[in-house]
Amino acid sequence: MNAAPYKFSATDADFATVVIAESASRPVLVDFWAPWCGPCRTLMPLLDRIADDYGGRFALAKVNTDEEQQVAGQFGIRSIPTVMLFHQGKAVEQFVGVQPELAIRALLDKYLARTGDGVPDTTGQLVAQVESALESRDVESARAAIGQLEATSVDHPALPALRALTDFAETAIARPDVPALRAAVEQDPADLASRHALAAHHALAGDYATALSEWLEILRRDRRFGDDLARRSILAAFNVLGEGHELTAGYRRRMASLLH
Repeated sequence: MNAAPYKFSATDADFATVVIAESASRPVLVDFWAPWCGPCRTLMPLLDRIADDYGGRFALAKVNTDEEQQVAGQFGIRSIPTVMLFHQGKAVEQFVGVQPELAIRALLDKYLARTGDGVPDTTGQLVAQVESALESRDVESARAAIGQLEATSVDHPALPALRALTDFAETAIARPDVPALRAAVEQDPADLASRHALAAHHALAGDYATALSEWLEILRRDRRFGDDLARRSILAAFNVLGEGHELTAGYRRRMASLLH
């Protein structure tokens, strides 16, 4: 099914070998999917691309739940796509549905702290530092770690998303009172500064559908607001979600329709 040796299909018959046993030597990310599942068709190419970027540091196994019902039942798969990460013979992480690319990379990086020759993966550690700083809303430390990451690996695939999240965090920190922001927008829908800050809070909470909707509304009301801030924020959100995400495709079309 896949030309790369680190991407393959797993079945009821060989799951114990190609996933469980294989995870003793490298993490194995298992994508439980089905041909009729729309979100699965969105997620699978994203996982394929991430696997190619990591070049075999983890394996990507795909399980068709229509055909491999035994193993799907064994792991309690009730919704698809479900993705499970196996490490040292055990399932250690799991998520359901399409997730932002950066979140998937962060999950993997927790178990890929070292390169194949045992040398610490500096770039992975720096990405983790940025994520940790953002969790505590420490924008200064996040930007410092991003600077180090740029110096180490100027083309690191996580950089655009990390820069975007740091910008969102900076906006949210400047206007931290979410109920007040919501009230301000309800009272004056043309208060675009409050709407932008509210959108940033939604993005940081993972609610990109609402964030993108708010930024699109700013764009509809005043394209030039904040030196094209809404369009730039939408594009930054796409960097976090990844090109394969359904929200990216949908809002890219809506933005293009609005602008043209």
